Amino acid sequence: MSAPLRVVATIPVTVESVEAVRAGLAELAAASLREEEGCLAYEAFESTSTPGTFVTIESWRSAEDMEAHMSTPHVAAAFETIGPVLAGDLVIHTLDALG
Repeated sequence: MSAPLRVVATIPVTVESVEAVRAGLAELAAASLREEEGCLAYEAFESTSTPGTFVTIESWRSAEDMEAHMSTPHVAAAFETIGPVLAGDLVIHTLDALG
């Protein structure tokens, strides 16, 4: 079995939207863990050093599981909340372990 796919996303939003985004990302993380068999871990964080910046740290069984995740209703709902209040680029990093 191959190593899990690790993903980190950075999500900058307007300071005025922080509460709504906080709730939306918490629901996204919970739904991903609850409803997606290929989701091994999904954590959402709010930066304490850069107001309005959120980070998700995810582990997926495979790239196919992560791709399927992107078309789920809970991802669509999160993008409905986040999309209009982005304050920069939402960046998704897939990661390769060193060593």
